[in-house]
Amino acid sequence: MISLDTLSQVAETHGFQLIGVAPVEPIGGGWFAPHAERFNRWLEEGKDASMGWLAARAQERTVPATLLPNVKTAIVLWMNHRTPTPERPDDRPGRVAAYAWGRDYHNVTRKALRKVDRWLFEHAPDLNRYISLDTGAILERAYGHRAGVGWIGRSTMLIHPRLGTFGSIAVIFTDQDLKTSEQAHPNRCGTCTDCVDLCPTQALSEDGLDSRLCISYWTIEHRGLIPRDIRPMLQDWVFGCDICQDVCPWNNHAPRADPKLWRPQQSHAWPDLVGWLEMDSKELEDSLMGSPLRRARGVGLKRNAMIVLANTQTEKALPAIRSVLEHDPDPVLRATAAWAA
Repeated sequence: MISLDTLSQVAETHGFQLIGVAPVEPIGGGWFAPHAERFNRWLEEGKDASMGWLAARAQERTVPATLLPNVKTAIVLWMNHRTPTPERPDDRPGRVAAYAWGRDYHNVTRKALRKVDRWLFEHAPDLNRYISLDTGAILERAYGHRAGVGWIGRSTMLIHPRLGTFGSIAVIFTDQDLKTSEQAHPNRCGTCTDCVDLCPTQALSEDGLDSRLCISYWTIEHRGLIPRDIRPMLQDWVFGCDICQDVCPWNNHAPRADPKLWRPQQSHAWPDLVGWLEMDSKELEDSLMGSPLRRARGVGLKRNAMIVLANTQTEKALPAIRSVLEHDPDPVLRATAAWAA
């Protein structure tokens, strides 16, 4: 059997700060049942908004054996991704979520995960595995909770008492009986409701997250026009939102990630929104190669930029907004420009 202590040392060598192992209920029962039931109810209530890929793979997310037959354990790894905050220039009104300040976490964490997986293969060649990093059909936070890596807070984030919430989670399903955590991590949110109370769109409640109200959903995942009543709620967030994490007391003293690994850029943390509008959408996307910002696509970023510039009353942006209105071929951008101007 693979030693968890040895595996922890290997994972730490490759940049992971936390590791835990959870038992897997292959047909979605046992400790996992409440998580599966909550996820299915969340889908039924339409709280996934337009993110149809979540429902499309609901069976795989709630019945792990469909991903790996004879699955027995889940190795959960956690990597800190919030670097020191780049200095904010005086003339940059838009904010970007911390995970997108530098390199794409998919690339950084996947590279480290492959090295851990290579070690597993060398030391247990008969071990069958299914690896997931965000894009796989796994309820990562549920396994992180059961593995003792942290607890799922009111913010719906996985929280570690020392490292906080700003982390990327990877999961490796295996068909081997590894030593698992004896119990799930205790919930330590107590009576604190800051994340719920201070969410400007009231996207959080005791029932969890409603994506239809979430700033991160609207600025990253949504395609097309953003409804008029939602636009002012975005405030100055041009990509993502960290409010529920910024107000979480468990992040107050959490260490920051290594900037040499993540390479945060001032222009990504505090982008030149007028400069974005002066580029065509394809040129903007190409300029952000290797950044999570590309997830919103060029059209989405320019749409968001105009909303933020309007919300912050940045009058110097008017010529660029009017140029989009008069010349951009995309109807979503022209409509947003008309509203922004």
